[in-house]
Amino acid sequence: MAANSPEVTSNQNGCHDQLEKIVSKHLNSEFKKPIADFNQTAFVQANDFVQQQQKAIILDSGCGVGESSARLAEQYPNHCVIGVDQSAFRVNKHHAYQSSAENYLVIRAELGDFWRLALQHQWQLDKHYILYPNPWPKRYHFQKRWHGSPLFSTLLKLGGELILRSNWDIDLWCNLNS
Repeated sequence: MAANSPEVTSNQNGCHDQLEKIVSKHLNSEFKKPIADFNQTAFVQANDFVQQQQKAIILDSGCGVGESSARLAEQYPNHCVIGVDQSAFRVNKHHAYQSSAENYLVIRAELGDFWRLALQHQWQLDKHYILYPNPWPKRYHFQKRWHGSPLFSTLLKLGGELILRSNWDIDLWCNLNS
């Protein structure tokens, strides 16, 4: 999955000074936000599809128009690929990128709720793609990045191989070198 993303400019030039504190806090607390009804409905649709497929699961989180989901379905015909994006505008454009593969579904849902529901239903992912090119580069946006979010532990508990693509590797670099 190659893409040409713009270069990131940021006011954060090194490891976020609160990285360890924020991640530790989230790992040791429970996220209690209620799950929205539309996310519950979307998850039921996805879960029914997964049950029908009876294949290992690939989750394409933040799939946008679903082009990556369609390509993953073609690349992994023995897997069930679920593409999830929060934007109805983007998901509704999927028809232009649709594949003839029958092993994938693109749905609209908020990822945090979707991941929590997947964990509650004991999904174990084979692969988890997050191909989001803009990682909220402003220093004060740290908690909007998945590893700074209260949902980071949920993301990790879904298991499988985590495949990330970004055009900014500063926090990852910090984690590997701290």
